[in-house]
Amino acid sequence: MGVYWAEIADKNQTDRQIQFLKRHLKPNGYILDVACGTGRHSIPLSKEGRTMVGLDISAKLLRIAKQRWREVQVVRGDIRFLPFKSQAFVAAVSIDTSFGYLPSQEEDILSITELQDTLEKGGMFVIDVFNREKLILKYREENHSFKWKEYPSFFLKQKRSVSQRGNWLCDSWIIRDKASGRLMFFDHNVRLYGRSELEDFMDRVGFAVERVYGGYEGENFSPNSPRLILLAKAK
Repeated sequence: MGVYWAEIADKNQTDRQIQFLKRHLKPNGYILDVACGTGRHSIPLSKEGRTMVGLDISAKLLRIAKQRWREVQVVRGDIRFLPFKSQAFVAAVSIDTSFGYLPSQEEDILSITELQDTLEKGGMFVIDVFNREKLILKYREENHSFKWKEYPSFFLKQKRSVSQRGNWLCDSWIIRDKASGRLMFFDHNVRLYGRSELEDFMDRVGFAVERVYGGYEGENFSPNSPRLILLAKAK
């Protein structure tokens, strides 16, 4: 799944996300890229002079990151148990819905607590997730089927829905490899959070939310925004 996931992620607004981060991150100090995957954010930001450290639990994705650029700094680890000293970073980023995949909500909160401890006082945390309200409006009434979408080495057909309570985004993927013709099936689910819920979590673990955006161009957040992006500082 690693190579397929890398190709999907690469096409998903990476340039816009990088530009957003460049507008909000300090030029100096260590910055933690949470769930960095193949390094699609860490690598270009590092090449432009920022000191990025990527963290991911997937050895396959980190191997791809190293293949793309040997100089990228990556660490394999679990976000619930970060292997870093307190106040080691000036900022941390969680971009493109990397948050919400842990088994329980309590573990999601634990991961934010761990991040808060790794940041210096006043350190910035940028967290970017799907806007739950937008997805509920779009998908709750019925499942939506999509046509085959082409990537460099495979085709993807996706079926997407939101759970009855509106707390999960549920994807079913069919992947057809171009070289072998093999069909593969994956379920891909992520826990959804609303603005007030996420802001409450931040406050509980020691973050002060400073700005909330609805997109990568700095749009004001609304229930119809495609993204929910919080900029918070460690207290």
